[in-house]
Amino acid sequence: MNFGKVTQCMLFGGGQLLSELALKLVNEGFKVLVVTSERHSEELICVDETHLSLKNFLIEKGINYVVSSNVNNDNAVISRITDSTIGISMGAAWIFRTEFINHFGGRLVNLHGTRLPQDRGGGGFSWRILRSERLGYSIIHQIDPGVDTGDIIKYKEYFYPPSCRLPVDYQNYTIKQYHILLEEFFNEIISGMDFHKLSQQEYLSEYWPRLSTDLHGYIDWSWRLRDIEQFICAFDDPYRGASTFINGIKVRVKSCFSSTNDGVFHPFQKGIVYRISAGALFVATEDGTLIIKSVSTESGEDFIKQISVGDRLYTPLKYIEDAKLFRAIYTPTGLKK
Repeated sequence: MNFGKVTQCMLFGGGQLLSELALKLVNEGFKVLVVTSERHSEELICVDETHLSLKNFLIEKGINYVVSSNVNNDNAVISRITDSTIGISMGAAWIFRTEFINHFGGRLVNLHGTRLPQDRGGGGFSWRILRSERLGYSIIHQIDPGVDTGDIIKYKEYFYPPSCRLPVDYQNYTIKQYHILLEEFFNEIISGMDFHKLSQQEYLSEYWPRLSTDLHGYIDWSWRLRDIEQFICAFDDPYRGASTFINGIKVRVKSCFSSTNDGVFHPFQKGIVYRISAGALFVATEDGTLIIKSVSTESGEDFIKQISVGDRLYTPLKYIEDAKLFRAIYTPTGLKK
């Protein structure tokens, strides 16, 4: 496969990597159009240690953008596609239809941050934390009408360091790897290189659905210590945190780690705060202690000082069952309920 001469880049989606790539491509002389959804345009990105919405970032940097409800029939997008346009999707909110894909003549690709075909779908970093996966992949694949099913054009394989515990850690490390991969990719396009595509083997395929922190992130205190710790980490920054209740009040839990220094506990002791030290809660589980450093209310206020030894963290079964029954589907405007 050869991309031919590329002078324009259409970036579909949102997020930190898209904002950084858009600015980099503009500075390198490419024409850039960011095509984003309503929800992505309002999401915060980090720029010089400050946070602003993607839309405000694009305005500030003078980067052209379109907020689209459906790119498949949006003439403001379709009319700008030329024979020298490459399209790159990064978490785009739409399912691209065959007719739209065909406008690019094979030059519409997707960035996927996990293995393919084993890790199709969404919620990538959270699922990886839950499964204790350390092998990282940054993949560029062609977009076809399926879900993450197109031929792989280029990929980079690496290991996440032990310092990566939270989704934000995985995200930041992956962005660094993607910058390396994309630098190579564009240099190879400019040089006129022919890419050898790899077909995905369907018999290896797996699909994992998207997650909602608010609706899926309820802690099941009947689990093993390691499973509880991983679950809380999976919904930590940049998300709002895992949920549970104490004294009838719903709280968000972040910043935790496990310890076996105090031994094990009886199943009926699970969730009980048996010590508060250095501003952290020591919570009993069947096979050790969960030390929690951050508990906040739904409005984001610190709640640890309102907790006493002997209080119990507990999640009513209804919330856990509802979380398992709910499938998160996101539209261009947000979560579909």
